Order: sequence, then C-alpha cells, then structure tokens
Amino acid sequence: MGITQQPESELPAGDREVEAVSRRSVSRTRTLVMFVISMVLLGGAGYFVYRATDGLDGVWESVSSSPWWMIALILMSPMGNHLSVSMCLHALQSRHGKVGVREMFVLVGSAWLFNYLPMRAGLFGRIGYHKAINNIRLRDSIESSIWSGVLAGISNVVLVSVAFLMVEISGGWSIALPVVPVIVIFVASTLMSGRKARLMMRALAYRQIDVIVWLGRYWLAFEVLGLDMSISDIAIISAISQLASLMPLTGSGIGFREWGVGLTASVGGHAMATAIAGDLINRAAETAMVLPVGLVCTAIVARHWKKMNREALVVAASEAVALSEGDSGAGSEHEDQAGDTGEQDPAVG
Repeated sequence: MGITQQPESELPAGDREVEAVSRRSVSRTRTLVMFVISMVLLGGAGYFVYRATDGLDGVWESVSSSPWWMIALILMSPMGNHLSVSMCLHALQSRHGKVGVREMFVLVGSAWLFNYLPMRAGLFGRIGYHKAINNIRLRDSIESSIWSGVLAGISNVVLVSVAFLMVEISGGWSIALPVVPVIVIFVASTLMSGRKARLMMRALAYRQIDVIVWLGRYWLAFEVLGLDMSISDIAIISAISQLASLMPLTGSGIGFREWGVGLTASVGGHAMATAIAGDLINRAAETAMVLPVGLVCTAIVARHWKKMNREALVVAASEAVALSEGDSGAGSEHEDQAGDTGEQDPAVG
C-alpha cells in the first residue's frame, strides 16, 4: 500500500489557523511601519518649514494679513472635493446597482475619515457596505473605484492642458476656461445612447469638477503665503498632490504628499518650504473638515447598518415561522390521512 502525500495547500486546521494569525501579524506590522514612516515624513515637512520660516513667523504673518474670505474658502473647499467625489462614485456605482445620492455622500464622508488610516481602510469599508446593503458585487465596486482613479488621471491631464492654454492666452476671461471641459462633458453625456455610457461621462464631469476644486485650493494657499506661481505650475502641483493621496500604504498620502508638493515646486524654481507650507495649510483645512464630517457620517452609516440587520433578522424569523407552520400543517395532514385509512367501516356480513 502506497503512502499518500498530503498536498501543501491542504494544511491541517491547526496549521491554517497559525498561518492566518501570521498573516494578520505581518499585515499589522506593515500598517504600523507605514504609519510611522508617514508621521516621520509629516513631522519632517513641518520641521523643514519651521526652520525655513524663522519659527513660522512668516507663515502666521501672511495668513493673518490675508482677506477673511480667502481663509474661509480654504477651510470650506475640502467639502467641494467631498461632494464632487461622491457624485462621481454615485454615477459609477449606479451602473451596477441602486445607491441613493445622500447615501453615497454619507458613505464617502465616512470613508474620507477612515482613509486617513494606512491601506485605505475607508475604501474597503465602503466596498463592503455596497456588497452587504446595496447587493453590488465586490468586483463591480472595485472596478468602479479603479475607474474613479482613471478618471481622475484623465481630468488632471485635461486641466493641466487647459492651464497651459490659460498661460498662453493670459487674458482676464481665461479664468473661465477650466469650466469649459465640464460643460462639454455634461453635454456629451446627454447625447450618449447607452445608460452606462451616460453615467460614465457624468462621472468624468464630476471628476473634472473635483480637480478644479483642487487647483483652486492650492491657488488660494499659495496666494495666502505670497508665493507667485503660474496657473500651469499650480495645476501640475495639484496633480502630483492627488497622485500622492492615492498611495494605498499611507493614509491620504500623509507625509508623501507634502514632500511631493515641495519637490515639484522646487523643480519649477519656487521656494520649496513655502510650497510645503501651502500644502500643510490645505492639510489642516482637510483635517478640520474630515473630523466632524467623518464622525457624523460614520454614525449615520452605523445606524443604517444596524437597522438593515434588524430588518433582515425579522424577515428571516418570519420566514422560519412560516416554514415551521407549513411543516406542522403538512404533518397534521399526513396524520389525518393515516387515521382515515385505519378507521374503515366494518364489513357487512
């Protein structure tokens, strides 16, 4: 009798548990390492700005002397990104299932908060919600998220091209040029015959709005700091910033985004420390928004999740009771039939 060799993939239950624990340990270690690296890079960026601006005196002086409306726009502008990204994802996800506009707004708000953690925890949480609540397959949600990134890349290429055109024209009316692609894309979406094609074009239009908001945020931050920079340079910096924010290993590109903005500005011949300070101002505005918005949205998502689970339990219990009653009725019927066959009339002699 030969000896049967156990395949390596078919590990005993104990070995599989050990392997699962080992993988979780490695994942946690990687997450911790990336979190530490991002915090070191963020702290280094802050220290670099601190040393280059005489203890931030120049930064505070520039901010305090800026018009109040510019400071207010810097603080509120992250909500423009929140709204445009929510609408983009709503259009993409609507190709695969039914998701409410307000529901998506709340989901993206919650994911916004959790994406500050490494490995983009908010993204995976949102995908899991769509699977459990909206009955949208995981691969469809992942595909929509990938398309969102692709559309962001396309939108940035369009905006950088428009920004270079604005520099060439240099007319006062050129400030309206970034809006032209948005109008063109929305009009094109109405001419599409297929529903999915229309939704994809709408998603692109909303992404185009998103990158315009990013451009405006950096323009405001650099204006506040007195950094003279062309609109084309700001568009390139904005694109680099968004690319760094998509890094999955760190939350919202913390640390990497700040240095990416500074290095890109220095290549263009601008003050690296001032550019980093501008990004830190935007980071502070994001944090001021993401904490209250993210916490409120997360509470709403959690409440809706519990409600849906309770309703599912009630439905399951009702089905179980109905099934039990059906089985009981069928059993009684069988008993009656058995009794009828036994109780025959006596034979007439």
